[in-house]
Amino acid sequence: MNNIYQASIQAVEDGANFRIDFQSRSLKLNGKFIIQDGRYEGELGVTDCNEDEFFANVEELYSRYKNSVPSERSESKPHQYFMAVPERSLSDDAMLYGERRDKAQIELELYVLCQIINGFKWNPEKMGKWFWKSKVDKDLVILKNWIETNCN
Repeated sequence: MNNIYQASIQAVEDGANFRIDFQSRSLKLNGKFIIQDGRYEGELGVTDCNEDEFFANVEELYSRYKNSVPSERSESKPHQYFMAVPERSLSDDAMLYGERRDKAQIELELYVLCQIINGFKWNPEKMGKWFWKSKVDKDLVILKNWIETNCN
């Protein structure tokens, strides 16, 4: 894959299943590793950024994910890193014009994974000791152990 980020999003739009694991630094598409233990072939497709850019991008992607339209497939995932609004609580506009939840989910989770692989580091002065919580949306939380695997 030349651009893993864009190709993975397109694959999910086309019906592929995916699983992202922050701790093992892995992405599977249809059961096949695309990123395994932080190793991959090709380009991630996500450029390095500073903390402020990272959190601004995560807040934007999370907002789209939170208000995305769920499907049976997106709701049956056994593990989800972020909370989204249940279908019954979505606005009419979100139901009519919202993004598909599985697409919004891979955009958000893969962005975080790519930044971790790119070397994003936990800054306890800005992010807290164990987790970071967005000031824009209190439901958006990033755990330290997603970023640093040896932080017990």
